[in-house]
Amino acid sequence: MPIVPVAYAVSRWGEDPWSRGSWSLIGRHGSPADRVQLGTPVGTRLRIAGEATHPTRSGMTHGAYEKGVEAGIWAAELGHRRVAVVGAGMAGLGAARELMARGVSVQVFEARERLGGRTAGVDLDGCTFDLGANWLQQYDENVLARLAERLGLTTTVTDFNDPREPGPVASEAGLEQALHDRLQAAPAGASVADVLSEWLQSPEPWTPLAIRRYVDAEITMDTGAPLEWLSARHGFEAGVGEGDAWITGSYRLLVDHLADGLDVRLGHPVQSIRVESDGVHLTGLAIDHRADAIIVTAPVNVLAADVIHFEPPLPAAHRAALGRLGMGRVEKVILRFDERFWPEHTSGYYRIHGPDEGSVSEWLDATAADGNPTLVGLFAGPWLDALWARPDAEIAGAAAQIVHSAGW
Repeated sequence: MPIVPVAYAVSRWGEDPWSRGSWSLIGRHGSPADRVQLGTPVGTRLRIAGEATHPTRSGMTHGAYEKGVEAGIWAAELGHRRVAVVGAGMAGLGAARELMARGVSVQVFEARERLGGRTAGVDLDGCTFDLGANWLQQYDENVLARLAERLGLTTTVTDFNDPREPGPVASEAGLEQALHDRLQAAPAGASVADVLSEWLQSPEPWTPLAIRRYVDAEITMDTGAPLEWLSARHGFEAGVGEGDAWITGSYRLLVDHLADGLDVRLGHPVQSIRVESDGVHLTGLAIDHRADAIIVTAPVNVLAADVIHFEPPLPAAHRAALGRLGMGRVEKVILRFDERFWPEHTSGYYRIHGPDEGSVSEWLDATAADGNPTLVGLFAGPWLDALWARPDAEIAGAAAQIVHSAGW
């Protein structure tokens, strides 16, 4: 008998015009230098900030926040008294709060009708969960984790190194180091797919299946990007799994705190930014605004798609960096049930492979949020093609069956 969730929510980050993906990644011809270049100020009035510009905390909310704060300091120390910020995600909020704290007049323009960017708290059956960014990563050195502690928020640690999987699990002893060594030894311009193809020709002492499943879990799931595009040397960036914790009540609690007191214009997409000798002029739907400087925190796929017109155009070095960066796609499903049907596991984390090669899903047991049986699923690889063309209700139903049929 099919199992039916009593409530659900489904993300569509790949279709979101203000996101166009989940988080930034480095393509086969890129390097961390491209992140640095993208975040380099364009003269004294324009700067791009966000997780994509952080060389060591890319793809993470605290990386975005740190770069936003850094951009705010830059603008204030140049003496600008009126600054515009594009985007009300973690980078935009970080920049705006820093500017406001320094006495600078700042206005934030957000295209969506909500705060948070790629954090997205969703209310589901009386509780709020994250449909976007979920964890406080690199917890011990995470500035947002310190903020959560000061606010007295409840957090739960997830042990990603101990996922429960249905059926027998092949030994992964030595695979992590072998994968790392092969990726780092790859020639410049090689992709992860290039490395994997060569490795599978001589897989011993592991089986090809064990190698593929490990790559699915460690790279496909963590990037959501085609392995043919992803840089072997730089595409798989470390950082997750280091004491990561999720927030009961979602990231919305941090977002609302950071946005408190700020002048944020929701539903105001910026379409054009013109940098002039005496300031910047930004226009868009219901926008005709002038400021001394501007900080742009739009995701890299939005910038690369020329959703925002820059005049003069971004420098060639910035455009080249954008061309070597990109974004993966990992989608999320939140499912609530009347009764728990999955086994309890100390890590609170589960992984399911297949049935197709490259398909992998991982599941967080979020029942601890309020005691009601809840699973948060992350999907990457061919799953997205198979499921995400359907309506949300069908995706939720299919996802529930995937877990229910796992054979725990």
